[in-house]
Amino acid sequence: MNTTSWRRLFVALLVSVLLAAACAPDAPDAVPAPDEADDEMSEVHEEAPETPAEPEETDEPPPAEEPEPADEPEPIGDPVDLGEFNNYEPADPDAALLPVDSNVLIDELPNGLTYYLRSNDSPGEAVVMHLVVDAGGVQDPDGAEGAAHFLEHMMFNGTERFSKNEIDQVLRDFGTDFGADLNAFTSPDETVYILDFQLDDPEALDLAFTVLSEWASAATIYSDDVEEERGIILDEYRLRDESASGRISNFLDAIYYKGTVYEGMLIGGSEESISSVTAAQLRDFYEIWYRPDNMAVVVVGDLPVTQMEQLVVEHFGDWAARTDAAPAQPDRNAFTVEFVTEPVTGVVTHPDHGAIYVSLDWQLPAWPAGTVGGERLRLMETLITRMLDIRLDAAHRAGLMSQATEPHIGTFAAARGLRLVGTNYQGSDLVQATTDYLAVVEGAAHFGFRPDELDQAVSAIRTSLGFQLESEETRQDNEYAFGYVDHFLSGDDISSTADRVKRLGALLGTYSVNELTAHLRWVLDKAPPLVVSIGPDPSQVPTAEELLAAVEAVVPLAPPAAEEAVDVLMQAPEPVAPSRQAALGLFEDAYEWEFPNGARVVFAPSDIAAGEVNVLAEGLGGWSTLSQGDSALVRHAVGAVASSGVGNASATQLDEYLANTTARVSPFIGEFSEGFSGATGSDDLEALFTLMHLYITAPRITDVAVNEQVQAMATRLANAETFPQWISELALLDALYQDSPWYQFIATQAQIDATTTTSLLGLYEARLSDVDDLVVAVVGDIDRATVADLAARYIGTLPSGDSDTFENHRPGFPSGVRRITIAVDADAGAAGFDLMFGAEAPITTESSVIADVTAAVINDLLTVRVREELGDAYAVGASVSPNDAVGTWEARIYSTGASEGLEAGRAEVIELLTELIADGPTERDLAQALAVVRDNYVLESNLLIINPLLRRHHLDDADVGTPAQRRQALNEVTADDVQQYAAALFNLDNRIEVFRTAE
Repeated sequence: MNTTSWRRLFVALLVSVLLAAACAPDAPDAVPAPDEADDEMSEVHEEAPETPAEPEETDEPPPAEEPEPADEPEPIGDPVDLGEFNNYEPADPDAALLPVDSNVLIDELPNGLTYYLRSNDSPGEAVVMHLVVDAGGVQDPDGAEGAAHFLEHMMFNGTERFSKNEIDQVLRDFGTDFGADLNAFTSPDETVYILDFQLDDPEALDLAFTVLSEWASAATIYSDDVEEERGIILDEYRLRDESASGRISNFLDAIYYKGTVYEGMLIGGSEESISSVTAAQLRDFYEIWYRPDNMAVVVVGDLPVTQMEQLVVEHFGDWAARTDAAPAQPDRNAFTVEFVTEPVTGVVTHPDHGAIYVSLDWQLPAWPAGTVGGERLRLMETLITRMLDIRLDAAHRAGLMSQATEPHIGTFAAARGLRLVGTNYQGSDLVQATTDYLAVVEGAAHFGFRPDELDQAVSAIRTSLGFQLESEETRQDNEYAFGYVDHFLSGDDISSTADRVKRLGALLGTYSVNELTAHLRWVLDKAPPLVVSIGPDPSQVPTAEELLAAVEAVVPLAPPAAEEAVDVLMQAPEPVAPSRQAALGLFEDAYEWEFPNGARVVFAPSDIAAGEVNVLAEGLGGWSTLSQGDSALVRHAVGAVASSGVGNASATQLDEYLANTTARVSPFIGEFSEGFSGATGSDDLEALFTLMHLYITAPRITDVAVNEQVQAMATRLANAETFPQWISELALLDALYQDSPWYQFIATQAQIDATTTTSLLGLYEARLSDVDDLVVAVVGDIDRATVADLAARYIGTLPSGDSDTFENHRPGFPSGVRRITIAVDADAGAAGFDLMFGAEAPITTESSVIADVTAAVINDLLTVRVREELGDAYAVGASVSPNDAVGTWEARIYSTGASEGLEAGRAEVIELLTELIADGPTERDLAQALAVVRDNYVLESNLLIINPLLRRHHLDDADVGTPAQRRQALNEVTADDVQQYAAALFNLDNRIEVFRTAE
């Protein structure tokens, strides 16, 4: 399963963030949302045995090992009788179109341009605009692969009205973040340009329409600009395609694309095509595909639709196509099974890729989106996938599968007309794991699904639909906008939420286990499995022949016995009266309760997200109170508990219980604190409190969960030894913490070997078995009386523990300039540098806002001077963050680029920091940074309320940075403030430099 889609490529600009979460001390703000999977294979991938020495060179290739012949399988009997569905084949889907939400205006100008307009007040006083081109990588001309993507870059290099420098400045002037992947993307099928800004500047709206219309019709595409941009695109190519993950992704894509219109497509191009494409070729692509009858404008925001329409007509009405007729679109609906009739197996390796796993996929038909028949078939396959997930989890937990990781399965799109379903899995015997996995899937087709599996899958979907309906009132501009983009391109459903919920709810009642089993049989019969082993070296992964033998050895596996359903996790405790309660002045109608056990619950009502409640609970201590080395193990203790069930409910029983609720909770243990992160629909807050209560009073860990975490530890260890960005990040952390034994983030082999159920549960319970200073922040669409009752029952009754707090083991920021060089292969796509600075300084609302503005100023300067003017770096950026617990600040600047250009990039960074410290920001730089930060302070999430409530652990109420406090402080930031802050934080005599370079 290729989890690296075109929209979500984890390029180097995100590596710092990912590794900070994976390696660095955890903080509540960094806790993932409850529904985010901690999937090590889909991040930067998580023990691998040591890579063996290279074999001696010989003239003859070594003979391939013959796979052992499979034993003759035991007879399993005939497949289950499906009655009327025994000879099933899906009928041609009903082509009737789904209804369209009446609140969106869809129309077409006389020149053929389509537009979608919707008035929406969430988040309010803002607008989102998309310019959509129905052309992407699949339309690249032969010999000019990557042209669509290159052209996307050229839109930011000037138009007839705006020169290259002017268009950058215009975007910054009205608060649009500018940089890699922020304002546009190119996919296999389309190119989309995005503007997202506040309406506080009266000139911004007209200017934004002008920019979109210029991109559509007046790009200059000068030869000199093409040459200057080429280095940036080559760096992006190295990051995305030459890295280990890029090469593996491309290998998988080649399998997925074979026999379709996408075969041979390279969205980013090749080094040869990027180096040779000309301005004339890009101009040709622009003239052919950027035409009004092949494009759409989407506008969603806090404006009347009549005003939006007037602006569309004004800015796009006179635009005429530059060519006579729109070319025909390629047929994207080919079903690969027409070309592939046997299982496909393969091997892809890269020495920088630590994780060892198997990717297993099947193609699904590209049922027409937005049609009555397509919707029914797609919902059917969603149900089947959920039921397979239930069956696989049950078999895994029953010890019937040899893989070490949870056996998730899911659908994904490799391109607009290319749908697949698949998984990745790890284990010590991947050949047997492949056979086992396929045996469970084939077993579902052979023995049939069970009614209880269907009931659980249907319940989960109905629960999700109900939550969508409750939250419709505050649906955000961006969500609507992307939906309209997909409707223009693919005809996706954009009916009203009420219509969709009613329609899908009715459809869910039309499926039977026999029909779903029959459809699964049909898919498996038509679509052979695509199986690829992935790792650092061919000697460490199964061969293609071994994988084929694993497929051929499959015998359908009967389902494990069903577990008895659990309707109630625990009886509600009798409430405990709070010892203190009072209104809280930070937010309107906020309130706080304190209980005799030391726990506090703080509540702030919020209508930011209708029907939703967010919870973040934090007590002080964390792994700083444990033993040296435990910092590498606590994430695995938490992971094992989270996947083992809770109280008297097994993991399988808990899954079935959760199918009927929106409540989700994730425990965490960070450096200075421990607690829980959760979210729920308003009606399910009691279920969330129940889970949190039981995770403290009755946690459990199974042997299966321990094996999963042992595999996760092993993969992280392998990454730390092979993956350049992990090696770089860990080296930086070692320098930052001056090799303190307290700061170990990767488990050693000895620790892995010593891991048991008892050891992990002991670590967890050392921090999460009682309370003394736990603060539970509850923010959302719910009434105070409900929160008060649940707090008294589920938080006030928690066992009290000895009072403690965290210990500060940090040695302080190192003095002097320390440079670390990590050698990387010239073709590995890993070159770049990170600079880190640190300082002790007061943490107040004012300093936090000045820090945000300073970071925005530096980000703009980096984009202009390092990315655009030097022209070798695709991704550059800066971040500044406080640590409330110990009163320190850290700043980080990163850049990618070719090895030979890194020194020039570093010199430019030092120079721009020197100038900022000496002179402060220019008037325009400051104004642009203020606009960007003001846009970032828009209330789009309850987390902007919940985080200040928890910062009260360390800061006075005036300094926690509520949205109102931040907006007020932002109005008072001056150039002198930024200059003084930059001088305090960016001490150029004290820094850590980490270079990943081939030189």
